[in-house]
Amino acid sequence: MKYKILLIALFFSFCSFASEQKNILILNSYHSGLSWTDSIVKSIKNELSDLSNCVIHIEDMDSKRRYSSEHFQLLKEYYKRKYTDTKIDLIISTDDNAYSFLIKNKKELFGDIPSLFCGVNNVHIPPKGYNGVFENPYLKKTLEIILKNHPDYSKIVFVADYSRTGDSTIKELKSRLDKLPKYTKHEIFRAHTIKELQTKLSKLDPNSIVLYLLFNRDSNGNYYTYSNGFNLVKNYCSVPVYCIWDFYLSKGVIGGAIITGKQQGKQVALMAKKVLAGISIDLLKPILSKHEYIFDYHELTKFGIPIDQLPKESIIINSPYSFVKENKILAFLTFTVILLLVIIIVVMGINNHLRKSKIAKEKLHLIEIKANNAELEKAIQIAEESNRLKSAFLANMSHEIRTPMNSILGFTELLSMDNLENEKKKKFIQIIQKNANSLLCIISDILDISKIETNQLNIVKQKCNLNELFETIEENYNSLKEKYEDHELDFRIQIPEANYNINTDPIRLLQIFNNLIENALKFTNKGKIEIGYQIKDKSVVFFVSDTGIGISEVEQQIIFDRFRQAEIDTNSRKYSGTGLGLAICKSLVELLGGSIRIQSKLNKGTTFYFTHPF
Repeated sequence: MKYKILLIALFFSFCSFASEQKNILILNSYHSGLSWTDSIVKSIKNELSDLSNCVIHIEDMDSKRRYSSEHFQLLKEYYKRKYTDTKIDLIISTDDNAYSFLIKNKKELFGDIPSLFCGVNNVHIPPKGYNGVFENPYLKKTLEIILKNHPDYSKIVFVADYSRTGDSTIKELKSRLDKLPKYTKHEIFRAHTIKELQTKLSKLDPNSIVLYLLFNRDSNGNYYTYSNGFNLVKNYCSVPVYCIWDFYLSKGVIGGAIITGKQQGKQVALMAKKVLAGISIDLLKPILSKHEYIFDYHELTKFGIPIDQLPKESIIINSPYSFVKENKILAFLTFTVILLLVIIIVVMGINNHLRKSKIAKEKLHLIEIKANNAELEKAIQIAEESNRLKSAFLANMSHEIRTPMNSILGFTELLSMDNLENEKKKKFIQIIQKNANSLLCIISDILDISKIETNQLNIVKQKCNLNELFETIEENYNSLKEKYEDHELDFRIQIPEANYNINTDPIRLLQIFNNLIENALKFTNKGKIEIGYQIKDKSVVFFVSDTGIGISEVEQQIIFDRFRQAEIDTNSRKYSGTGLGLAICKSLVELLGGSIRIQSKLNKGTTFYFTHPF
């Protein structure tokens, strides 16, 4: 009985959480644009993105550039006014200054709401109502990597400033060094100015190693960003440089056991989910930030450090470009597509041969039985026409498949060249992807027409909102138009003001629109394409209209026939295509319970109308 009551209570608690809006305040010690702060905030937002009922408020204290009691007092007054009428359900503070600010002012500003933190340097037991992620500089692990990579080093120089973060980092460093007697050859250098740091680094012994902790503020109160501060001194240093934070990566450091804002943001966001779900913040246990082994390939090569002596789980950045390594999915997809095409061509060849043999036997049999019978002659003509269309279709299909295949194979061969620039490689990859997608579309059309001919295409109807449908169609149009960038077109949607729902198969309805719109894009170089619908009697009348080249009256009679195209000769055809699109549209419209018709004039444009039960 107790368990049942507990389960019911948890259920209603969950329902209340799911329906009630939650306001989360992220209070950053520093400012937007600082890579460390930005990476933490981005990670928190990504992790909480699945909570649709959460509203995130972000405040930047800017205390790295403005650190004074007057500044904090102004912030306090500002937050008090801003959030007077806003109920905050959870606060997430990043780094020490925001955490200290909340310890001092939270009760007055926000009351006794739970508060999580990350990036706090000194590990301690947090007060009641507080919990989070302590920043744990992995100095020991980075020092072990330095000793392994540079066994003949003369000394390790630890670089830091006199900021609050610098104080806590040096304190942590000294506690580690005291417990590790083997790290005796070292020097802690805390520069007062950039000039002093430049001079120090330029005079280092060639066998020394630098562990660059941070330099953001000099003794005069001048502030430097992570990138600017490091860039001002890097050129003065000719010895290997290691670090413990991710914001120095790709700027001339080898790497190390790295603390990342991304990991801390993810860790504190996971704790936030538990608190928002109803778990008391005081029941959670504080955790230490995770680290990742990250190294720069260029710096490893520069100082002759073998990659195989790094930790196995190491991440290597800026490594040389490898097409297969960087595009495993694309390479696998290309191989799969080629294999499928070979199978399809073989099957189609066998099928075509069997069809020809069957038609030839039937033709001979009909001629022998009644050579002069008009009905049999007409049947022969129909069979011959069918054979001609199928042969033309196979020739067209061979042409359609060969064209993207040549592009894929050609540009794959070009990519294997060692002297290609990255921009050209990206361009070649885009061409391969474009042609691979074309091949997949051809295969999809073949499979759809096969299902239709064998009555195996299933229609799955469900409630469909027409306004949402046309929003999806507009997104698909933007994707389809990339293939026709040189066409100057105006795309319009004409729909009623009222919002209607119909019972249909939305996937097949979208397929009909995609085929008709791509058909309009193909034959309309300039002008407009217009789509929409109207409600007439008990039917929805959809339409796709263009101002393209139009279709003659003769071709309108056969345009919906399978394997039909206005151009048959593959050597002189101007427009590509399998000739299956409109036939598939007609079959899908009829399966949905409607009908389709065409209205067109040469050089004036074309409009396709199709109906659907309302």
